[in-house]
Amino acid sequence: MALIKPQSILELIKCNYQSLANYIIIQATPATGILYITNNSPYFLSGHVRLRGRNNGRYPYNYLEMLDHIFGPEENTIEVCSHDSKFKDAVTVDINPAHKPAIVDDAQTLNKIENNKFNRWRCDPPYNSNTARSMYNTELPTTSKLLQAGARVCKKNALLFLLLGPQNYQWTPAGVRRIGWVSITIVPNNELRALQIFHKFG
Repeated sequence: MALIKPQSILELIKCNYQSLANYIIIQATPATGILYITNNSPYFLSGHVRLRGRNNGRYPYNYLEMLDHIFGPEENTIEVCSHDSKFKDAVTVDINPAHKPAIVDDAQTLNKIENNKFNRWRCDPPYNSNTARSMYNTELPTTSKLLQAGARVCKKNALLFLLLGPQNYQWTPAGVRRIGWVSITIVPNNELRALQIFHKFG
């Protein structure tokens, strides 16, 4: 089987960056932090960002704006595990109809959505069983199932953004590669989150 040469990470980056001797440096504007690509790992984005937290399961302040700054805005986006947050730039999916998503469906299967439909997938699932039951009234979703469903409904060259607790999640579905891991410190309580970034190449 012929190997597929990975697409350069820089082809996916839409903002300005600084080239140094051994690094590419990217400011995480409007968040506080730096992302980087090293010469010895040119297909992987790393870094650390500090963001101010929000309540009720919503994304931290400037999180979505940071993604749009770095990778460019994308209108054809699906937002799963959307809870009660409002997204003007995405089709929202939640298992609980009380949260008034555009589509009521299980994010682990996305049975109501056809294959190869979206250019971007975003997911911020509950981080533990207690949060899943108290905030979402459901069991804790399985990360691998979330990613498999996301990959299925995304087109080739789509980006997938998965915000988890402090973990390094490396498994990927077929045709998907992980291209980034960014640690996020949530202030003022100093909780730690991990942004996993994936690219659907197949």
